[in-house]
Amino acid sequence: MASLAAAMVGVACLTMVPPTVKNCSLEWHDRHLDNFNYNPDTYGSTFKQRVFVCGEDKWHAGAPIFFYCGNEADVTLYLEHTGLMWENQADFGAVLIFAEHRYYGESLPFGNSSFTPKNMAYLSHEQALADYAQVVKQFKDSRQAAASKVVAFGGSYGGMLAGWMRMKYPAVVSGAIAASAPVMAFQGAGKPSFNDTEEPTFGNAYWQVVTRDATPAAGARPNCSDAVRAAFAELFKTGSTPSGLATLQSKFKTCQPIKDATDLRKLAYLQLLAWDTEAMGNFPYPSNYLTNGGPILPAFPVRVSCESMVDETGRPMPDLLAALSDATSVFNNASSGVDCYPLPDDIEQDGIWDWQWCTEMLPQETYFGKTGAGDMFWNDPYNASWVAEHCRGKYGVAPRPSWVAEQYGGLSTVREYSNIVFSNGDYDPWSAGGVNVNATEHGVYSILIAEGAHHLDLMFSNPQDPQSVKDARAFEVENIKAWLN
Repeated sequence: MASLAAAMVGVACLTMVPPTVKNCSLEWHDRHLDNFNYNPDTYGSTFKQRVFVCGEDKWHAGAPIFFYCGNEADVTLYLEHTGLMWENQADFGAVLIFAEHRYYGESLPFGNSSFTPKNMAYLSHEQALADYAQVVKQFKDSRQAAASKVVAFGGSYGGMLAGWMRMKYPAVVSGAIAASAPVMAFQGAGKPSFNDTEEPTFGNAYWQVVTRDATPAAGARPNCSDAVRAAFAELFKTGSTPSGLATLQSKFKTCQPIKDATDLRKLAYLQLLAWDTEAMGNFPYPSNYLTNGGPILPAFPVRVSCESMVDETGRPMPDLLAALSDATSVFNNASSGVDCYPLPDDIEQDGIWDWQWCTEMLPQETYFGKTGAGDMFWNDPYNASWVAEHCRGKYGVAPRPSWVAEQYGGLSTVREYSNIVFSNGDYDPWSAGGVNVNATEHGVYSILIAEGAHHLDLMFSNPQDPQSVKDARAFEVENIKAWLN
């Protein structure tokens, strides 16, 4: 899930001073390398998992535990940004636990050798969920806190894990807040545009939401999405000749020459992923969550980018290539210190998350199909054969497209679960793969945050928050109360 992260804003704009790891105690837990098999070669092998415990000095055994299911990054990112947990800690008398996902941050089973295909065999969401269940048990056992109820929290992949933890380990967690969790972005889940990986438009609904963010429906200038689409067409047309490739290097300030069609595709993806990340981070205030705590993006960055594409009346800028370069620099040069842009080495651009795509097909948008019609990009259909070839060549494995849906079901089986709130933001492209049905008789709810981007509801409260996210948080808190009581 490319550029996964959360929103951090200036302290003066927040309702509380954001916490850091200094507010928490660090624990290192021994975890089984393999939670499921009794292979003599690995049986008994363990690694150190990083866990932060926050607010234990004001907590007592029997009081609630708020548990964050760590995502595919350093867990401190989520510790420092998940305001929903921190802002409600005192009212519930809860202790907060932030557990790091195996293979991310500092929880590396094989140290610096963790990222070979052989050693990554133990990187899966099932292994991570089993780790989290063990973290809870170890914490409770060491505090004689068997009566303490647990609520799981998570956003994005963490939200998927929180929802799945309630589904798979209902004896461990009493309920889950699963924010921006695309648990339906799988073959067999029954969600349009994600139901069949053989379709060339697999995942295209994701890019349709990115495109909508560049329209007046999401507050952008008129005709912006049309101008972006025209700019990508101009990019590929210009790149069809050697002299045109040289022009593109100049227009887009690449650090190396654009030599061929492969480099041209990399350039296009560099622009596309800027729009993609801005859509996820289309927050109502300045934020650096989508830069993993780095440079700050402006409020509503997609709207800002659109100002480079069209004027106030919606008239396209005369030089569309220069306009596209300026528009994507909102993200690509958020630091204002970039002199040139290196082309990505690998189009998928998401590190070891690519392993999780290549095994269980945990969603990675760089593979999703584009049409250039329903979205503002170019015709680039999903290619299942290419994906399988890529994954075998890189890792020696191929995806199991329907494995997740086989485990948890899809839209038609949501009623089989209980005590989960799935939230999605209308500006967030991952909403395309989210739950959009309710099973109210079992306490499973889907809520749509009209002006929300990527798990905005988990962030710290901010004066710029729309009423829709305030209402979402209030609904989530009421459900937590019901689960605990």
